[in-house]
Order: sequence, then C-alpha cells, then structure tokens
Amino acid sequence: MKKHILILFILCATLQHIWAQTIERHTTFKNDSIYIDLINPFLAPIELNLSALDSTKSFIKVNSYGVLHHQDTLKNALTIPIQSVKDTAAIQISKFVSFKGTYGDPKSQIDYKYRYSLPYPRGKSYKIIQSFGGKFSHNKTHSRYAIDIGTQIGDTITAARPGTVVFVKQDSKEHCRTSKCADKGNKIIILHDDGSLAHYVHLDFEGSLVEVGDQVNDSQPIAISGMTGFTTTPHLHFVLFKAGSVSIPFKFKGQKRKRLKKGRHYKRVH
Repeated sequence: MKKHILILFILCATLQHIWAQTIERHTTFKNDSIYIDLINPFLAPIELNLSALDSTKSFIKVNSYGVLHHQDTLKNALTIPIQSVKDTAAIQISKFVSFKGTYGDPKSQIDYKYRYSLPYPRGKSYKIIQSFGGKFSHNKTHSRYAIDIGTQIGDTITAARPGTVVFVKQDSKEHCRTSKCADKGNKIIILHDDGSLAHYVHLDFEGSLVEVGDQVNDSQPIAISGMTGFTTTPHLHFVLFKAGSVSIPFKFKGQKRKRLKKGRHYKRVH
C-alpha cells in the first residue's frame, strides 16, 4: 500500500521557514505491527532525521536517520504496534515521531572554486541591496551567504550554473514586511553536479520558465522576478546551500572581492 504523507522540509529563503512537501510512504502489516517505509520522490537527495516522541518512545521503533536519493527507501522508518493505532487506514506519523528533512547529501564534495554567472542577462546592471552577512536577514546559518539583487517585477532571471530543476513554487501573489510571509515566496531550486543547490527566491506569480526535471544551462532564462514572500521591495534573493540547509560562500565570474558590496551596481559582462 503506497500513500503520501506531509513531511516538513526546511527550504530556506530570506528567513528560515518551513515548506510542507510530500514524501511517499509504504505501509505493511505483519505480526501485529505496522511497518512504515519512507520513499523519496524528489530529484534531489534528502536527509531525514526522525525521533520518537516522549509519549511514544516506550513502544515504537524508529529507524532514525537516512540519506535518500531519488526513489530510495528508508526501510522500517517507523514500527508501531497495531493496538496503538485507532484507525490503521489513517495513520498520522506526527503523533508518534518528530521529523526533519532537508535537501542535500552530506557526502557531496562541494566545488567551492566554481565561478558562477550573475543570475541576470548579459549587459544588465543591478544594485546589491543586501550582501553576505547582511544585518536585516542574512545573519543566520541558512542565509549568511546570500545576496539580494535589486531587480524589478518583470525582469528576467537566468541560471547561474547548469543543473537540474528540483523544485518550483509559483502559485503565490502575497508578500509582506514580516516573516509570516516567508513561506509565500515563489522560488526555484536547481541542483548542481557537485551536490550544491541554488535557490532563486521572490519570483513573480506564475513566473517560472522551467519545470521540475528540466535540465538548464548556464545563463538560460528560468524565471521572471517578482515581489512575493517576506520582502519590503522587489528583488531576487540568491543563495547556495549544501546539505543541512547550510548556506555556502560563492563568487561570480570576474568578481575580485570576497563578496559583492551592498549599494554597488554590478553589470554582467561574462
């Protein structure tokens, strides 16, 4: 029997927030117990951490950790005595375990020397409104190495590096000045061949030019810039992650400083 459950994935954008994503499960019944396997339907690897709740750890068994690539299975992620479940047709695993999932494989060898293309067309020039370590929102593990580029609604966003599109959100029209809108930001996530993941955030409603599974080339148009999510002005939030939703430093082609300078305009020439 294959069902779907909601697992909480930390897919960080401007501020840390949680996106509800669907992960598959397979349930079997044997020897008065229920065995639940978790299956990764995503094109990106996911790292899962599960732990029994204080109220359930005396009677359930948990396979607490796994790194699952596309279609991999965490066998016996949860084993529950049948008598502990009122309705076996509607098992809510959140009543038995806490769980966290993040994109990425911790064994990936990140290429920190890779030089990225600025994520907008050649000849265009934009102002950096927040750089690495920005006090407003780039001061956490998931955002320390992010940049905010002062694009306008309707501008074209391009891929900074070749990769595979693994996530697209483009159904939001909402934005506000507080973190309560963090999960309203439209975004695209692209997985690179070294395991790093690029997040392009605050895109326009229905502003994606690509779909999950697409292979994109360097500088290929992928989206239309917008103003969605937690933001006070139109811009593109660009950040790279390794496993664990940890932001990582990066440089663009032609960049001489360790980071782009807030308030300065950068014209794309490469």
